Amino acid sequence: MLPLTRHALHRLALAAGLGLSVPAWALEEGGASCPQLDFGVPAPELALDPEQVILNADNAALEEGGLSKLTGSVRLRQGDKLFSAEQMDFDDRENSVRVNAESVFRNREMSVRSQQSEFDLDSQTGVFHRSEFTMPASSAHGTAERLSLNREGEADMEKVSFTTCAPKSRGWELKAGDIHMDREEGFGTARNARLDFLGVPILYAPWFRFPIDDRRHTGLLYPTIGDSDRTGFDMQVPLYINLAPNYDATLTPRLMTERGTQVATDFRYLLGSGEGKARYEYLSEDRQTGEMRDYLHFEHQSLINRRTALSMQYDGTSDQSYFEDFGGRLDLTAITHLERSARLTYQAPAAYRVQALVQDFQPLSSALVAVDDPYRRLPQVLVDAETRKSLFDTRAGFNGEYVNFAREDSVQGQRIDLRPYLRTEREGAAWFARGQLEYDYTTYRLTDLGFAPGQSQDPSRSLPSLSAEYGLRFERVTDSGQLQLLEPRAFYLYTPYENQDDLPVFDGGEPDFEFTQLFAHNRFLGRDRVSDANQVAIAASLRQLDPDSGVTRFNASLGQLFRLEAPRVTLPGGTAPDSGATDFIASLDYRISEKLRTVLAAQWSPNDNKFNRSSLGLSYRSERRRLDVGYRYRENQLEQTDLILSTPLWQRWSAAGRWRYSVDDNQTLDSQAGLQYETCCWTMRTSYRRYIATTAGEYSSGVYVQLVLKGLGQIGSGGSSLLQSDSDFYQ
Repeated sequence: MLPLTRHALHRLALAAGLGLSVPAWALEEGGASCPQLDFGVPAPELALDPEQVILNADNAALEEGGLSKLTGSVRLRQGDKLFSAEQMDFDDRENSVRVNAESVFRNREMSVRSQQSEFDLDSQTGVFHRSEFTMPASSAHGTAERLSLNREGEADMEKVSFTTCAPKSRGWELKAGDIHMDREEGFGTARNARLDFLGVPILYAPWFRFPIDDRRHTGLLYPTIGDSDRTGFDMQVPLYINLAPNYDATLTPRLMTERGTQVATDFRYLLGSGEGKARYEYLSEDRQTGEMRDYLHFEHQSLINRRTALSMQYDGTSDQSYFEDFGGRLDLTAITHLERSARLTYQAPAAYRVQALVQDFQPLSSALVAVDDPYRRLPQVLVDAETRKSLFDTRAGFNGEYVNFAREDSVQGQRIDLRPYLRTEREGAAWFARGQLEYDYTTYRLTDLGFAPGQSQDPSRSLPSLSAEYGLRFERVTDSGQLQLLEPRAFYLYTPYENQDDLPVFDGGEPDFEFTQLFAHNRFLGRDRVSDANQVAIAASLRQLDPDSGVTRFNASLGQLFRLEAPRVTLPGGTAPDSGATDFIASLDYRISEKLRTVLAAQWSPNDNKFNRSSLGLSYRSERRRLDVGYRYRENQLEQTDLILSTPLWQRWSAAGRWRYSVDDNQTLDSQAGLQYETCCWTMRTSYRRYIATTAGEYSSGVYVQLVLKGLGQIGSGGSSLLQSDSDFYQ
């Protein structure tokens, strides 16, 4: 359950009539607030003496026993409380107030207009009859037949109604027979509560308790409702369980008419030096497959001491189709393996680091065979060290690795990789220079050689390597006052050739050719292959910063790699690149204005005069409109477009949608369309989605409906949650 703001306290105190824990985002739902009741009494200023009573009236009649009958624009003020009425009885001996006419009571948090009231100024207790109340800070108001307050923060109300809608509106209204609130305990208790929407009752609860402050309490969260052709009607009703100040749980029954009833349990904990969470989903019998389906996720991070950290992760599921059937997101269908790992790291600052890893995977894709699975690391030990002090700007360092690779029906074995180096660095105000000389020694001890006839049992490799980099920094201030930074740089790498065909491939690979690859010391991933190299990289970056805000308005990079000799080392079945100039690598991130931004990345071949890879993103943002246009292209791999749009239509109506399309396959990957109707106090959203849900390319579709009661919460799930974030869009 998310923490509640102080304003939320007052909304919950009268609004949580369903006994549901209100998340903070629901309290801050966008849109202008509705016009509220105005009793015409300004909030009082805090008095210097909170116990001092100040009375003002046009006429005063004193009677025996200390009773004063005040008439005509009566004002009584004590601390932050203010009474206003045309007639008031003030008992000086009892220090109490009685009003038998219409009056207004106000403090800094709420205003109450009642037809009759009594208030004891000493005990700070009062009773208001036939009252209307409003809380300006939270745009909420309501009525109560009887409302009583005391100094301890307890409040009792009878025949209560509450809403954030405008007066006389038929939007939503919460009604209860009586409500008792205890601020010391942080709980409220309501009886005979009913929620009306457009005059129609939609929820009822005979009795419940609900939180009235930011302390966590056990209770129901708002349900999620939808419909999908893979799950049928889909409803989730979470129950939050506050177990202790440092750990809690959420139990979520999920009813799926096509699958059955699933139960999910979330557990979170916070320790003195660590934290973690776990989730377990269980379906005893899937109505479509007749099998038990489950999924377990666990992650933990902690500090054992000041220098030692532990992180663990475990993901496991009963079958390969679990996320296709229950995941509900396009990205989940692309998962091929689930990771299980434990990592122990010891860090001696500015000296050395030791890391131990145990890692395993569960395959998910039925299209993969065993030899496509990643190797398990049982274990892997990494050591990185560097001298603290330098001699003639030069430091000595060491990178080492031991790893034991295991996989069924494959060559297995151990690998040791040792890389001592000397690194020199010098830097001035407008330049920098770096150089590195390293020596790489790699050796293997292999088993199960029957899967690779002719493979040597203990192959090894020894290679030196030399690299040097030099860069300049230029700064200037433009006529408009913007700061421009130009950074050209050159990088040289030399590694001699050594035949490595007898080495196995456990974790080796070749990454995409991107800007960072221009300055990489090895064109391969992992340590199974070290590419020979005799090459120079030339690149430049240009940035433009706003000196007032520090925002980078313009960031562009351009680079190219020149191979003086063609590399000869390859992965099995791979080909080596040619000598000469490579493709140009370019990127651009330009904030054209506060609302408009464009992002571009491209790989252009001067030999073929074409783009081998490109991506383009154009984004427009305003308070009420959003437009994102994306394009991705990789030669012989993919060509996709992505469009996101949300805009007002007419008066209170607005629409949102998304369309992801594969140009290569002439196929829609994901399409969504949503319609929204919004008033000042409630919003109704409905959306439809159709997307590829399986690795086999099968589609799934669903209908989503969401009702948002501003200041109270939401029921269901709507289209707004289906649109991805900016960070995901620009990747």
